[in-house]
Amino acid sequence: MTARPPRGRRPLALGLAIATLLLVTAGSRAGRAAEGARTTPAGSRRVLLVTTDPAGEIAPVVVSRLRGELRAARFDMDVTTIAADAPRRGSVEEMAAHEGVTAALGIFVGGDRVEMWAADAAAGRTLMQNLPLDPGATDRRATIVAVKAVDLLKATLAEIWSAPAEPRPVDPAPPVPPEAEIVVPPPPSPVDIEDAGGRLMVTAGAGWLHAGAARGWAPTLALTAVLGGGLFAARLTVSALGATSDVTRPSIGAAQLAQEIGIAELVLRSGIWHGLRGVLALGAGAHHLSVSGRGAAGFAGLDSSIWSLATTLGAGIILELSPHLALTLDARAVENLPATDVHIDGAPAAHIGRPIVWLALAAGVKFR
Repeated sequence: MTARPPRGRRPLALGLAIATLLLVTAGSRAGRAAEGARTTPAGSRRVLLVTTDPAGEIAPVVVSRLRGELRAARFDMDVTTIAADAPRRGSVEEMAAHEGVTAALGIFVGGDRVEMWAADAAAGRTLMQNLPLDPGATDRRATIVAVKAVDLLKATLAEIWSAPAEPRPVDPAPPVPPEAEIVVPPPPSPVDIEDAGGRLMVTAGAGWLHAGAARGWAPTLALTAVLGGGLFAARLTVSALGATSDVTRPSIGAAQLAQEIGIAELVLRSGIWHGLRGVLALGAGAHHLSVSGRGAAGFAGLDSSIWSLATTLGAGIILELSPHLALTLDARAVENLPATDVHIDGAPAAHIGRPIVWLALAAGVKFR
């Protein structure tokens, strides 16, 4: 008799072997998946900063501020450069489409303007901003660029900016310069006439005084102080300082006239166009007239000195050449109370006081 294995045991052994092989294979795959899950960071987000070559155009404070803002929102940031003649929008969008890049931010500095692009390839969104830069310190200009760039990136990533990834340990953010917290003021309106260079101005020049027979050029000196927000100012002006003119009557004699004037004014100023301002002025002061008579043969000379109250009404313009230099042109009508008449041997020689025409052109320096 030949011994035979029992029927039914061979299929059972084969089935057990196949099941064991499947379990081992599934376990191996699960182990590799778990290991991969442990080694791959979840929710990693990365922003790529794009600028032209050389990268020195981007001030270090811009990179520092951007890196700090992005770390606070659980973003990583890398910096790359492109050629100066490369298409800017296309380059930024191409960088945004790279694997592992959440968004690309392009900052291109040229002269007094900065062109910024932000692209989110996943959302198919690209935003652009053209930012003018006012003259100023390098740190302050770089800070303005950083603040505006972060705002543009927030608008591009509006859906995910407020939803940070899982918390993970990060290095402390680099210190932000104090200037980075300064709020950039809006540009001044045409009627905002606050002096950028100072609130005190000293002007010196020449003026034409026409008071009847007493007329001519005379030096002028003025001191102007800005009041409150800059719409009004107080001004003190003196002129003449010994300037003289002669009045002559043949065969009788002559008189030498010297006049001096000093006034205090309230000035209303208003912007006209860029650095040009209009001025209206109302004031009062004193006018001094000195008369030195010289008689011909047989006639006696007489010296006299007369003070009068002077009231003025004027208008003018101020041209701002720089934050500290300006040119002024003023025209005034001066009324003397009382008016003064000069006679030579009873004959009228000069009438002074109704009105005195006063024109003055001067250059000024402003101080803080």
